[in-house]
Amino acid sequence: MNSQSNPTPRRIVVTGSNKGLGYEIITKLLASATPYEIILTARNPALGEKALETLRSNNPKSLSKVIYHQLDVNDEKSISEFLDWIKTIFGKIDVLVNNAAVAYTNPSDEEKKFTIQTNFFSVVNLSEKILPLLSDDGKILIMSSGLGELDNQSEALRKALEDPKLDRAGLLQVADNFLDLTKGFKSAFFTGEPSYPGSKALVNAYVRYILPNEVGANQQVYAICPGWCKTDMGTDAAPLPAEAGADTPVYLIELPFKRDPEINGKFIHERKVRGW
Repeated sequence: MNSQSNPTPRRIVVTGSNKGLGYEIITKLLASATPYEIILTARNPALGEKALETLRSNNPKSLSKVIYHQLDVNDEKSISEFLDWIKTIFGKIDVLVNNAAVAYTNPSDEEKKFTIQTNFFSVVNLSEKILPLLSDDGKILIMSSGLGELDNQSEALRKALEDPKLDRAGLLQVADNFLDLTKGFKSAFFTGEPSYPGSKALVNAYVRYILPNEVGANQQVYAICPGWCKTDMGTDAAPLPAEAGADTPVYLIELPFKRDPEINGKFIHERKVRGW
């Protein structure tokens, strides 16, 4: 950020950030030499306020400000209240980090549907509803996974997502048909279940085909693979510390607020473009 051209700190919303990768992203931003206004969100107010207190206590010399607001990405009332608050208090934000997600070890069909709902449908919903409040050069970052690569999906899901003519309605239909498209498929995910990898394949397709056409001419969108990190979701079996997963999203946040066609709308891992 150039303080002369933009004296107001950039405002960053991080969903699901009371723990895990979201928390680590905020931690790195608080350590940055660039000042930000960071909005930590969590479903549970007690957990959100506790995370806020810890972050402030651990970063007393930070140039940035962090505040908390309740947000449940699966609750329309919560989303509406959050967006109204953003509009009233700030008017606009500059970055949305779609981080909130779920994963199950041996999910029932209902839990698989909830995974697709949280990790895909709710990401689409929040991204599109926040667009009117996103600055003209703002960024939308969606936390994905290398497990979302097409080679990690069932043949039926892969074929559906490889269609170059796939539009928004078609992608939503693919997501609606997820259980049928992955029936009997065992994924490379360490649990073997397909809904978490599939949810990330769906968001990758959203970033690849749909979202870049919905944002403004100088707005940026990215899907991000943070790597397999030690979090509640990643488990202690993961090879990377949680803070490593925050490196690429913070790198993208701190890049100039000007669209770069070489990386816009791409899948980014370890600060480089990765294949779908």
